[in-house]
Amino acid sequence: MNILSFDIGIKNLSFCLLDKSTKKIVDWGIINISCDKLCQHINTKNKCCDKSATYSHEETLLCSSHSKLKQYPKKCKKIKSDNSVYNIGKKMVEELDKYPEFLECSDVIVENQPSLKNPTMKSIQMMVYSYFLIKGNCSKLEMINARNKLKVYNGPKISCDIKDKYKRNKFLAIEYCKEMIKNEEDKFIELYNNSKKKDDLADSYLQGKYYITI
Repeated sequence: MNILSFDIGIKNLSFCLLDKSTKKIVDWGIINISCDKLCQHINTKNKCCDKSATYSHEETLLCSSHSKLKQYPKKCKKIKSDNSVYNIGKKMVEELDKYPEFLECSDVIVENQPSLKNPTMKSIQMMVYSYFLIKGNCSKLEMINARNKLKVYNGPKISCDIKDKYKRNKFLAIEYCKEMIKNEEDKFIELYNNSKKKDDLADSYLQGKYYITI
């Protein structure tokens, strides 16, 4: 039996699928449920920017940073975001439907979001929850407090002198995860080490591991 852990995000909806018996990773990744169009600026490495477009220059879509470049002399127009709760919800269903194995998990856990601090994230949390409530075959569907994920680590002490609580927890989550996945398959270690969003991957993994141990 597998458990499925979600860390809530729009561009970075992180999931970790864990074997309940071996406690090993079965699948791990990030799903983009953003409906925003992407910046079309080509950088010096001949790569397209992957940030959300918030401006347009003639027919070129640009993010906030690239809209200020001198190569776009005419005034850029502000464009409306497509990330309504409705659009995000539709995109979420489309993306989750690509993982039919998710519906066979015995346990699904979703990171609980503060309702007043970021209502959109709370809405996404409840949409993920509702998706598995309606379509899933799980025996347990729970919402987990975000602060619990750091409690699962029992490895070597990680030195950290970061005073800001949010930044400190983010740093520790990344380092804890790095230590804890050393015995996982090489493909998952490589995925983590090469990811630009280690914090999101770490959150879904640590949350899942915490759930298994309680």
